[in-house]
Amino acid sequence: MIAILKKEFTPLFLLIGSILAFSFVIALGIIYTTGKCIYECLTLKPIKAIKHFVIFWLRFAYQIWNVLKYTKLHLAITNDLLANVAGGEMIEDCVTTREDTWFGKGTHTISAATGKEEKEGFLIPFGKKFTFMLSKVLGQGHSVNAYMDELLER
Repeated sequence: MIAILKKEFTPLFLLIGSILAFSFVIALGIIYTTGKCIYECLTLKPIKAIKHFVIFWLRFAYQIWNVLKYTKLHLAITNDLLANVAGGEMIEDCVTTREDTWFGKGTHTISAATGKEEKEGFLIPFGKKFTFMLSKVLGQGHSVNAYMDELLER
């Protein structure tokens, strides 16, 4: 019982711990980075200092943008997993005649669940249209690729 509780609550504790620990590192890091940039600019001639300052902060902003892109991608995947839990049974009934598939499971995306059915040849006509639509929006062979990616992760 304790092992199950530990497994289920470890992500929450890690999140809380990371917020506490990294908030300090982020705040201190921004102060340090600002000071370092100013110090480096003071060692340069005015024109080079301005150029260095602009490039320094553009690189910094770009790295923050990379973090935000990563976050948005993983939030989209999280929404997909949640949608599979909430609507997976409904989608399952619309795309395949099989039961006990990856639909309704919080460990698989809707695309991967659909890709598994497609790869194994169990899609009904609406399911084929659904995967065709996913491929048009998210890239050729999206469902099968999502399924194969999830198999590789295991």
